Amino acid sequence: MSDKPRVAVLLTGGTIGSGGHDDLDRLDYVDLGHVLTDEEALPLYRFPDDVDVSPRRVRRIPSTAADEGFWAELRTAVLTIAREEPDVAGVVITHGTATLEETAYVLQLTLASELPVVLVGAQRPPTAVGSDAQVGLANAIRVAASPSSRGHGVLVVMDDRILSARDVLKTSNSGLDTFRARDHGALGDVDPYGGVWFYRKLLRRHTTSSRFAAQAHPVWPRVEIVPVWAGADARVVERPVADGARGLVVASLPPSMNPPAVEVAIQQAVTAGVVVVASSRAITGRVTQRHAFDERGLVGSDTLSPQQARILLSLCLAAGLGHEEIVEAFATH
Repeated sequence: MSDKPRVAVLLTGGTIGSGGHDDLDRLDYVDLGHVLTDEEALPLYRFPDDVDVSPRRVRRIPSTAADEGFWAELRTAVLTIAREEPDVAGVVITHGTATLEETAYVLQLTLASELPVVLVGAQRPPTAVGSDAQVGLANAIRVAASPSSRGHGVLVVMDDRILSARDVLKTSNSGLDTFRARDHGALGDVDPYGGVWFYRKLLRRHTTSSRFAAQAHPVWPRVEIVPVWAGADARVVERPVADGARGLVVASLPPSMNPPAVEVAIQQAVTAGVVVVASSRAITGRVTQRHAFDERGLVGSDTLSPQQARILLSLCLAAGLGHEEIVEAFATH
């Protein structure tokens, strides 16, 4: 038996598993749709010599196809590894960057395991010159193998940064430094020698301490994100409510304000029993639980992005939480 730490690598899809027309293709590959087979992809990577890597396929899909069923499949795969393979030090999930932050946050809230789980993607396919795929995957494997990664929850490793799934946000369409922590910075980094360094720890509830980790297969209620712009009217709220949405996350004008007609529609939605989370289209800054929110029955999104707030609200509604419990969940998760 090897004395090296063993890391399971769960392969899905996305740029990190795609091929281009040639080695200069850093853009048109998204329309080509060539998802590499395992036989094509694995030779393109260089795994760390001091880690025993165990790759296996979950499902070959683009991240634009990620949904609740895919998240349940990933969650089951990780929990099965944690239960049946006690010698595994950690799990890496390769994933497309379009929805990587959402998948990471779902696992952060629903995985009842302390096994390190690291998501990694790429901005350039591994077939392209200057791809970030090779070093990104190697870094993710090193982080998953490191004992220091335990207790940090689900992590995202990109561009040498170690980021918490709670804070991560994709900020650029094509830049290699696209993934950033919204407000409070990276947890650590991976140095050029492969050293894993942590400098801080997330204090919000996650994985084994999350109140949602015990939900075996939550039935996701309809929750929609409502974008707001200058001149928006009541229809932006009325349409999803009429379509049966049980919850809304309003990506409001910073710092979470709306045109008058939208405010009226929001209040009507709350009166009708729809749970409304007040969020913002700004990149950073907390949406605080203001006194007016308490009076109107709204929930502040804290420092979560609208897409992350949608996930947390969905899980709250699936668990049957009341208003005060939902406010508490946003303040603690």
